Amino acid sequence: MKNLFYLLISFLFITQSFAQSSIAKGSKVTILEIAKGDTYYDERADFVGKSATTLGTLDKNDNGFYSGTLETESGRTCFFKNVKVEVTQTPRKLTFNSSDLFSGSISKGTKIKILEVSVDDSYYSNKSEIEGKTGKTDAELSDDEDGYYSGSVILDNGKSYYFYKVKLGKIGSSSSSTSSTTTSSIKFVTGTIKKGTALYLAEISSDDSYYSDRFDKIGKRGIVNKSDWTMKENGYYAGDFLYDDGSTAYFYKAKFSKEPVKKLVKTAEDTKTSTKNSDDDDAYLYDAMYGDNNSDEWTSAKNDKDIKEGDKVEITAVSPDDSYYSDKDDYIGKKGVAGDDLSYDASENGYGGTVKLDGGDSPYFFLVKLKKSGSKNTSSSTSKTSTTTTKNINYGESIAKGTKVKVVDVDADDSFYSNKSNYIGKSGKVAEGLTHQGNGLYSGKIIFTDKTDAYFFKVSLKKL
Repeated sequence: MKNLFYLLISFLFITQSFAQSSIAKGSKVTILEIAKGDTYYDERADFVGKSATTLGTLDKNDNGFYSGTLETESGRTCFFKNVKVEVTQTPRKLTFNSSDLFSGSISKGTKIKILEVSVDDSYYSNKSEIEGKTGKTDAELSDDEDGYYSGSVILDNGKSYYFYKVKLGKIGSSSSSTSSTTTSSIKFVTGTIKKGTALYLAEISSDDSYYSDRFDKIGKRGIVNKSDWTMKENGYYAGDFLYDDGSTAYFYKAKFSKEPVKKLVKTAEDTKTSTKNSDDDDAYLYDAMYGDNNSDEWTSAKNDKDIKEGDKVEITAVSPDDSYYSDKDDYIGKKGVAGDDLSYDASENGYGGTVKLDGGDSPYFFLVKLKKSGSKNTSSSTSKTSTTTTKNINYGESIAKGTKVKVVDVDADDSFYSNKSNYIGKSGKVAEGLTHQGNGLYSGKIIFTDKTDAYFFKVSLKKL
């Protein structure tokens, strides 16, 4: 009788597992099988038995298989048409003390703490790097009926995010539900590390040229670049490293971890060796990014109000609100040609759009000031159509990792469609490769120049 009871329980469990018409976004699954008609069928040996996370809802097909997007434990993102999976962990549900949470509108500039990134938010897969971090609101935010906020937030580490659904706490909140994004003791990687492995920079030797930058670098995530690494004496590695923000480094002597690592905090002794104390540095950095001096610099810069497509121009100022502002010294004074999407913003007395620089770059500015530097470039204007054609993405091709692209449109089937105005015109690099979904639409992750990122299901792009 007891055996019969256990058999019945097992049968009910299995029936319930396979009866799911859909699997929620954010679920942890094990890949069991890939159907013959699936795009990844020929690679099934690389997937079957591996763990993955659902980046959207998986819908059950008539044949008992599921369709949807998975991110594998190696970081690869794939859209499966017919895949069979087993759910190993459902999305967590956190609870917080009401006194720790904001409610109602939050004014711009308010200090906040990220408590929870919703499973419906595009940054859910990066929640371990975001939750627990502190920062400030970059605009007035309003909450929905479930207490989630949407809008722009700038973290204290300098990264900015536009959240669709995030729970925000008051600074000093002691909610036990918020899990730490760092470990108390660092688990260093050992042995040979394969090219493409995602790691956190954990330690820089005093013998390394990047040692003086350790307070800025340690804790940053990236991947092993160009070739495999072999462990050196005392657990150190040497080689090329590509950070998630697109910057690179060649380390002579550094240690790494697969788990998030806390940023270094300057001690009193470290502070003594600095020409300024940390408070002065922070104040200086804040003034440099948002202060009145930069407002005066923007206001006083020359700007011609009658610039048209094809005009030769010179960049005179980059707005502090522009994603290129931190690199403004690389652009101010540069000359080029006004792009076909350049438009004048009378309220800000500046331009938004593409400037085709003489060096070959074509940055898309949110807000920039320009002055004419010569007569209209007729040859550039005349050849515009043919140039654009060569940069358009041909239907049917996949787009390789690292390719520079610009968002042209977001399809109505994409989860970002309701916020497409925030993405159209933004440029960035392809994270892990994009897959063609037909009709000139692509799926995959793009890391934008403002250091935010998004995973699209159906997006139209132009190569830069």
